[in-house]
Amino acid sequence: MVASPADPVIARAFGGVVITSNDALGPASYDVHGLRFVFVPAAHDTATYALDVESRDTEAPTFLAQHFEPTNMPFFERWTRLEVIAKLLGYPVLELVKESTRLNLPAEDILIQHVDTPTHWIAVGRR
Repeated sequence: MVASPADPVIARAFGGVVITSNDALGPASYDVHGLRFVFVPAAHDTATYALDVESRDTEAPTFLAQHFEPTNMPFFERWTRLEVIAKLLGYPVLELVKESTRLNLPAEDILIQHVDTPTHWIAVGRR
């Protein structure tokens, strides 16, 4: 699948593009406003990908934020990373929150690129 020239490119990761599209194929994620983002890998790329997007105007849910240790990293930067890991593992994200040891995956298993914009936290994962 190749992105159409009409699809606005939001970001680039792993040689592919993140676009907004209602009908493009590929790993997709919706923001809180219902906008659909899709990751379109580079032509002939056969890796498995996952995408997670969160709008920057979304408040971190207190019941989730309390499960994360305080750091300088914004909650949704951590959350989008966790969502991508869960999607690539086929594992419920809330189970990963409970099992923090599962978050220490070897670097060669899953690669994650953050391609955040001024309006969104965006994580693309590759396995």
